[in-house]
Amino acid sequence: MSTIHFRIEEETKRLAMQAAERKKMTLTELVRERVEELAEEERQFQLAHADTALEVLIEQAFSDYDGGKMEFISDEKMNSEMDRLKALARQGKL
Repeated sequence: MSTIHFRIEEETKRLAMQAAERKKMTLTELVRERVEELAEEERQFQLAHADTALEVLIEQAFSDYDGGKMEFISDEKMNSEMDRLKALARQGKL
């Protein structure tokens, strides 16, 4: 849990307290609710951005494959190569 401190004009505070009272909440509860809404909005934004970034990477991978810049290998071949690299790493040769 964290605490936030900030300064606002007296008139703004008075009006915000009236709004909180009208909603049968304390000003602290109302501000906490609004901050949580902002945090959720940012969470959704970041998730959407991460999805977009992943889509770009996938499109680039297929573009590279189509352009002959890369090749896809079987799971078996990948596991074999990873085992080879791990063995080299254990021997200090990487």
